[in-house]
Amino acid sequence: MNDEKTSSELNAEIEQLKDTIRKLEAQIRQMDQSSEKDIEHRLALTINNIPLAILNTDRHGYITAANPAFLKIFDIQASELIDKQNIQFFEPFQNTELQHKITQLIENQLDFDIELPFSSARKDAFFRCRGLGIKSRISNALSFLIIIGDVSKRKITEHELIKALQKAEESDKLKTAFLASMSHEIRTPMNHIIGFTEFMKDLSLPSYEREEYAGIIFDSGQLLLRLIDDIIDIAKIESGQMQLHISVFSLNEVLYSVFKAFNEMRGRRGKEHIVFTIQMPEVASTVFMKSDAVRLQQLFYNLLDNAFKFTDEGQVNMGYTIENNAINFFVEDSGTGIPPNQQEHIFKRFRQLDYGPTKKYGGTGLGLAIVKGLIDLLDGHVEVSSESGRGTRFQFSLPGLILQANSRPSAPMVVTPKTNWSAYTILVVEDERTNYNLIMIMLRPSQANILWAMNGKEAVAMMEKHKEIIDLVLMDIRLPLMNGYDATRAVKKINPAVPVIAQTAYAMDVEIQTAMEAGCDGYITKPIERNLLLETIAAHLPPKA
Repeated sequence: MNDEKTSSELNAEIEQLKDTIRKLEAQIRQMDQSSEKDIEHRLALTINNIPLAILNTDRHGYITAANPAFLKIFDIQASELIDKQNIQFFEPFQNTELQHKITQLIENQLDFDIELPFSSARKDAFFRCRGLGIKSRISNALSFLIIIGDVSKRKITEHELIKALQKAEESDKLKTAFLASMSHEIRTPMNHIIGFTEFMKDLSLPSYEREEYAGIIFDSGQLLLRLIDDIIDIAKIESGQMQLHISVFSLNEVLYSVFKAFNEMRGRRGKEHIVFTIQMPEVASTVFMKSDAVRLQQLFYNLLDNAFKFTDEGQVNMGYTIENNAINFFVEDSGTGIPPNQQEHIFKRFRQLDYGPTKKYGGTGLGLAIVKGLIDLLDGHVEVSSESGRGTRFQFSLPGLILQANSRPSAPMVVTPKTNWSAYTILVVEDERTNYNLIMIMLRPSQANILWAMNGKEAVAMMEKHKEIIDLVLMDIRLPLMNGYDATRAVKKINPAVPVIAQTAYAMDVEIQTAMEAGCDGYITKPIERNLLLETIAAHLPPKA
């Protein structure tokens, strides 16, 4: 019996085996396709629920899918995109680096990862964009995936950090320059004061030279005082401690006092050749304003100081106009002018047009910052118009009430060198002998009788002893044993009618207010100006029968 199969039987078995293999391959292929579809379905669900904008294209770049985040960012409907729009010609991407990268992705399969803004999106929008080529392991089909993420917040933060760093570096440079300038501005007048004071000790010095040196010392002292006042004022403005003292005053008189002071100053500065004028409407003599007269004067002082500093030839004008019951003040000059790119910075503290060691003009860069701070405090508005080489005009308005009257209020008592106060006794409370000597010399021409107390307790004791003859008290605030505040309260208990004038180096509004609350009737700040001292005393001395 032959066990070997015939050739036909073997062929039949082989065919049967091949058929089985084909069926198995078909089943495996079907299973792979089903698995891939399931994966694609799960992936689609994931993509549709993440905030990144994602779209898919075929091998030619036609969009086959776009998730809701993409549609929302570019404000477009799926029906306008799917199978209709080629990503290479998508309008928001036109003429951008992204369009170029997408073209390279589709044509050369070059993946990319870039960051850029979209002009069609919101103004501050910035996006990170990635492009990937994807191949199917089943069909070897090629498609492309574009992923877009909004990185605007990070970019804004980076931008703000860079700006903050630049601002800090600029601020550091400004402060360094300010300190160098401040050192120069302080040491220069101090050099004059110390140097010419040394010369004044020479007894053989001719009287005309002595007078000249005394004038230099006085002007240098005034310069130092203005510098200190500027530093204190900018500190008070920035800390919110600057207080206003609102009153009704004659606008004409206030501005004429400023004009007179600067008209006299021209000669001392070597600016007598500059034409200086004041312009006011004809009705100015009957115009009164309700505002802070002292701060208004300070505004004009700072603006005029700036105008004369930068004007070497031509003219400086000051004044005001009245339009629609509103006052517009101005200071204008024919000086060097301010370049347009510098005008937005001039009201910032420490700012000057030049800050190098070769700078032509002095100053600390605080004057115009104080002007802006005071005008803001008074609820006003300031503007500047200028051109390089053609002068500058500062104009500001204040909301003070304008009053008009047929007559002016009575003028305060005018003190002259012939004033005779021999019938009055003034108690000077001052612990520093030099300060007392200065006050005594200032009062000597008035022939007033002067008593001296060196501390608060001694002042109270002298008041109790001489309460019948003491007509006025000049009270220092910083005193040993008993301070000026407590001494004033004690003096007022002994004689409530006696006027007490605080004379103090404390110039902050809060200290002045404390003195007034303690019972002081007035105050003057050190360094004391003789005319102001005499005028203040005259305003408070009781009449003699």
